[in-house]
Amino acid sequence: MRWVLTVVLVFSLTLTAIACEEGEEAATATLSPSLTATASPQLEGDVELLDWMPHEERTWTEGLLVSEGVLWESTGLVGESQVRGLDRETGAVLWSVPNTEGEFGEGLVRAFGKTYLLTYTEGKAYLFERDGEPPYTLFATYEGQGWGLTATEEHLVNSNGSANLYYRDPETFEIVEEVAIQYRGQPVQRLNELEFDGTYIWANQWQTSYIYRILEQDPSNVVRYTLPAEVCPGSTPNGIAWDEEQDIFFVTGQACEKIWKARFQ
Repeated sequence: MRWVLTVVLVFSLTLTAIACEEGEEAATATLSPSLTATASPQLEGDVELLDWMPHEERTWTEGLLVSEGVLWESTGLVGESQVRGLDRETGAVLWSVPNTEGEFGEGLVRAFGKTYLLTYTEGKAYLFERDGEPPYTLFATYEGQGWGLTATEEHLVNSNGSANLYYRDPETFEIVEEVAIQYRGQPVQRLNELEFDGTYIWANQWQTSYIYRILEQDPSNVVRYTLPAEVCPGSTPNGIAWDEEQDIFFVTGQACEKIWKARFQ
């Protein structure tokens, strides 16, 4: 009788152990997905248009930035290229300096105590001084085309119409790094005007209404924004400037009659 009770007891304990193991496995199977799940990366963002101001419709915007309370703009087209300052509230032209070299002006940035300007196909980068004699002095030459230009804390960054960003030495303009930009696994061709807000590089894509937000420390983190049609009807958006003081962006385009204040969500 004692032997029978022992067998029954052992059998009962074995069933209990098996039940406990199965319960633990079931609990693990239930918990594992929630423990390992990660949030999907943001791929699309929203644009909020706040207000607008007039912009000379014939202006072919290539570079746009805010510095010392003034909206700086570089414009293109041979014989019409210039660097000028605009009032941030009215869009009125405060001053303008034509490119006396007759070259097609492109991206513009103020950084490292200087103002740099690219040219389209001439392969020349200039330093600009509004009151200088002359106002445009040759800084460096480079291969390929010049499109957008911005700067991080350590480097100049330019685009050339490809899907790559080029980090350059601010003293020599030599390339120190080349970064390929992709969105949903595809190269983002025709990267154009650039802006850096301290965290993200923002880039227009020429011949589209897209603006891409690129995490500077991790360029694989890319979000795309679609500018509303009213930003630049009938033409190509180009030009994005971060205004840290007002916590807004200015956006416009080539031959666009308005400059918009906007926020990106």
